[in-house]
Amino acid sequence: MSQKPFILIADDDQEDRFLMHTAFEEIGLSSDIYLVENGLQVFSYLENSIAQTNMPSLIVLDLNMPILNGMETLSRLKAHSLYKNIPVIMYTTSVHEVEKARCLEIGAVDFIKKPARFHQTISTAKFLHESATESRQSAPKG
Repeated sequence: MSQKPFILIADDDQEDRFLMHTAFEEIGLSSDIYLVENGLQVFSYLENSIAQTNMPSLIVLDLNMPILNGMETLSRLKAHSLYKNIPVIMYTTSVHEVEKARCLEIGAVDFIKKPARFHQTISTAKFLHESATESRQSAPKG
């Protein structure tokens, strides 16, 4: 299994997905991410990854998505025996303390606000990659 960090990002906003992909391209790491539009697609990706043994080292969830929102997706991930140990970072446009507390209680490792400027998105991409790298390095070797 590869030790290369890999990040699965779920965000329903097409522009936000484009900006995140562009930020990862800017830092030379666009091959380290996979973008989906909602929580159902997260589970579809994960189910296909089991056979490929390419599970993400980090999942990033937008809080407000249709079909299966970020909090519902987080709850299902943390209740699933195969996915519960994958670190999850919540990523949203506004930080409501009650939502933040609930997500952290459910099992998110962090709750970050979406940046307003592209240079901040680049910094966020670097932070996410560093988090995924740390997660990959501390994961049990299977």
